[in-house]
Amino acid sequence: MSDNFKRLEELVTLNKIGNILNQSASFSEAIKPALDSLVSLAELSTGWVFLSNVDSGDSHRGSFRLEAVTGLPPALSAENCLALCDGGCECQSLLSKGKLDHGVNMVTCSRLRDTELDTWGLDVHASIPLLGKNGPEGILNLTAAGNTRFDQETLSFFTAVGRQLGTAYDRSKLQEEQTRETRYLAMLEERQRLVTTLHDSVAQLLFAADLSAQVAQSAQYNQQKEAALSQTASLIQDALNELRSLVEINRSTELSGGLKPALKRLVKRTASNATLHLEADDLDLNVEKADMLFKITQEALQNAIRHANASHIWIRLKQTGKQITLVVKDDGKGFKPETTALGIGLSSMKLKAEQLGAKFELKTRVDHGSSIEIKL
Repeated sequence: MSDNFKRLEELVTLNKIGNILNQSASFSEAIKPALDSLVSLAELSTGWVFLSNVDSGDSHRGSFRLEAVTGLPPALSAENCLALCDGGCECQSLLSKGKLDHGVNMVTCSRLRDTELDTWGLDVHASIPLLGKNGPEGILNLTAAGNTRFDQETLSFFTAVGRQLGTAYDRSKLQEEQTRETRYLAMLEERQRLVTTLHDSVAQLLFAADLSAQVAQSAQYNQQKEAALSQTASLIQDALNELRSLVEINRSTELSGGLKPALKRLVKRTASNATLHLEADDLDLNVEKADMLFKITQEALQNAIRHANASHIWIRLKQTGKQITLVVKDDGKGFKPETTALGIGLSSMKLKAEQLGAKFELKTRVDHGSSIEIKL
């Protein structure tokens, strides 16, 4: 095959993958067809894609999720791809250390090596970073029949594919974020209208209650005084009910799209010299639990910013089975918990955790940072 013909085939492949990515509503919908097309057009045998779970744009830390697979041997496909989902591997370690910035041959793969199931003779695979605007967003892994090592030209082509996928993933995330923000702003506008209406009604009720109290104060007869006091109490109760509605509306507005988007907005709008990292699952929580976890996160984040002098702060919200774990960790100065009384912030977080029926744990060492962990 001539070099010119090979370049033409690569351009055709890039164009077809680009069309698939552009025609799909989201990256999640597009990645499987794009991977199938790449493996078919490049005459490969197997492919799988990992995406970073970190939302801060810094993929050097955090875990990964399996996003798409094609043509897996039994060693990788068994038990819903358990071998690919369980634990880390060499390519993920390289990406986490910032050492995977182009396609490379992984001569040994622990996922293929540490199995008694059929690997179809595969051992070598190429690992290619999905390079987005802010750096690696994930990993594309590819193998060819016959346990082939890829030459440098092929790896350069795969790197171009990785850039194409990374750019598409960035674009998809931006579109999803814009859609969420548009919905959020529309809901915020409607809630603000309701808040204004309720606020006005509360003011009217309190004004009427004040007048009724003045009538009770100046009444000459007990019957008039009792009637005025009864009216005052009724008006104050109505005002309290309206205020509760105001609180509920404001709380629901922040969490209208779920806890994960609310945490993203919190990270985005928090001013700090530290770099913030968010890793969160989409959780199906009632408003009370979501609100309490959000407030704990908010308090922990502000606590770390005010007192820790940290360079990095990590927020991790994960669900494993029925257990939900929230961790807010920093690499700041830490303190000695045995000699330092809990401040208002930590005491407030602990109280909120107890109200949830959750376990609160504080870990800290001088010059080694601090972390709070909530297990619900």
